[in-house]
Amino acid sequence: MFVQLLAAVGVLAVLTMVPGPDMAVVTKRAVACGWRDGLRTVGGITAGLLVWGVLTVAGLAASATAYTVVKLVGAAYLVALGVQSLLGSRKKRARAQGGAAPVGNPWRALLSKARAFFERPTVRRAMDRVTGVVLIGFGVKVAGTQP
Repeated sequence: MFVQLLAAVGVLAVLTMVPGPDMAVVTKRAVACGWRDGLRTVGGITAGLLVWGVLTVAGLAASATAYTVVKLVGAAYLVALGVQSLLGSRKKRARAQGGAAPVGNPWRALLSKARAFFERPTVRRAMDRVTGVVLIGFGVKVAGTQP
């Protein structure tokens, strides 16, 4: 039993590190709203993965009905996030006022320039549209997969 638990924990750790649709959401939130919002998004994803892992280890995920329900709810959530992102790309946003670039720290200067680039309205709209389409695509793919 201990070996199986250890194997499940190892697989869950690897799956947690592999980029997927959650990586797109985290990147979008961190770039658009700042690192604190990105960190909150990571916390939510981690909590969801933890719940999924506990249910898997407990054997509750072995039920075909429970799997289908969770799969469809997750797919609907991904589609809703995608639609929200697409609708958000249509809104006009005020451009953020840039401050002076940091002096003396090349990393901060580089990050300041990158943030200024990603805050441009055309770039943000493009990111929102790409993220929306990708999330909707992932949601449709998840909904259509067989157990």
